[in-house]
Amino acid sequence: MKLLLIRHAIAEDAEAFITAGGTDAQRPLTEVGRKKMRKGANRLRSQLQQIDLLACSPLVRARETADIIARAFGDLPIIERPELDYRYPPEAVLDWLTQGPASGVVVAVGHEPQLGLLTGLLLADVTRPLIAFRKGGAALIEFDGRPVAGEGFLQWALTAGQLRSLNQD
Repeated sequence: MKLLLIRHAIAEDAEAFITAGGTDAQRPLTEVGRKKMRKGANRLRSQLQQIDLLACSPLVRARETADIIARAFGDLPIIERPELDYRYPPEAVLDWLTQGPASGVVVAVGHEPQLGLLTGLLLADVTRPLIAFRKGGAALIEFDGRPVAGEGFLQWALTAGQLRSLNQD
């Protein structure tokens, strides 16, 4: 399995949004965040030929990011997984992943600090972050079969800016 972890794109400021009466779960992407993610998702196609499963956190900013990726890859279906909410431990994400396909490309759109902690679990079986995901950043981790803690192999990790600068095919 190839697992692509992506942090959601730039979202509305948490403090201002909550002060205005919204909740953290409702925070949408900014227009700049949407624009940057559209370009990043289009450039991502140079690295991934296909996506077999696209999943995201149920939080609005992650869903909107996943929607942009889905459009770039031909309107893929998206599944929302509560485990990808940052309030869940990374072990919950691993448990979900082990129940899925043993091959193919799985894309999971989520949040920090969970994604960083998940990379530590998947790559080294440690409970500390090995990669810091900035907004719109991505990392591709490969496994021989289903994911197992400590047995992932990091193919690449890119910031949002690096992703946007990739050459298009």
